[in-house]
Amino acid sequence: RATPAARMASRKLADHYAKAAKTAGYAARSAFKLLEMHEKFQVVKGTVLDLGCHPGAWLQVVSKLQPPDSFALGVDLSATDLSGLKHVDVKRTFTVQSDVFELCEQSVAALRHTACDRPSSSNSSAGFGTVLSDLAPSTTGSKHTDAAASYALAEHAVRLAIGEGALDVLDDEDGNDARGFDYHEGTGDAKRGGVSHSIASDDQQKGVLRVGGNLVVKLLEGPGGGRGDLQTICKPHFASLKWFRPKATRNESTEVFLVARGRK
Repeated sequence: RATPAARMASRKLADHYAKAAKTAGYAARSAFKLLEMHEKFQVVKGTVLDLGCHPGAWLQVVSKLQPPDSFALGVDLSATDLSGLKHVDVKRTFTVQSDVFELCEQSVAALRHTACDRPSSSNSSAGFGTVLSDLAPSTTGSKHTDAAASYALAEHAVRLAIGEGALDVLDDEDGNDARGFDYHEGTGDAKRGGVSHSIASDDQQKGVLRVGGNLVVKLLEGPGGGRGDLQTICKPHFASLKWFRPKATRNESTEVFLVARGRK
């Protein structure tokens, strides 16, 4: 449990980044997390899919960093209004209000076509150069429940990025799910059979991230694991994997980010 001094230090840190975000014109201090990750790992490249985009801070950073001939699509349960935000080129930055658990590769392609007026073809040229996930569950105070819900979101982000088949590595030799968490329908957590996927065939299960692209996924750590499973899923599919905790993260937070670069 955090001491009063530690809690005070965490509040001061949060206040520092909140003030800095306001001064710089960012919607939230989380902008500094992505800025730091990009400075260290050069994660933002090409077209970008931003999962959990509200209130738009990461889209602001993306709009500044990506080339002018690229675009960004943000998805969140909450409506995200970009009008009036600094740093955002609204001509090439788009948002959609949707539950990410209702998204599959085909629906993302459809959103890309309708929201961004871009082709919905599933070939590599239509893929995203970067998939970002800052998805976070509504916390309950239970470390196990919150970590499990966070893992479900993170795993689904990975599924969207590199395809359903990438999760097969978690199955043991008997065909049983070998992950550390238990996931149950109706709890906000997601078992592989408990989330609706409408991916129709093997050749459509390659994900929305193009070859050479980068993936950033947030995870709230807690009892039962999750970090190792994400690493196991992603390791065969990327040239480089790193775990990173940005300076703008509150001291008491359990969040870490998986930075996966260079999809194979």
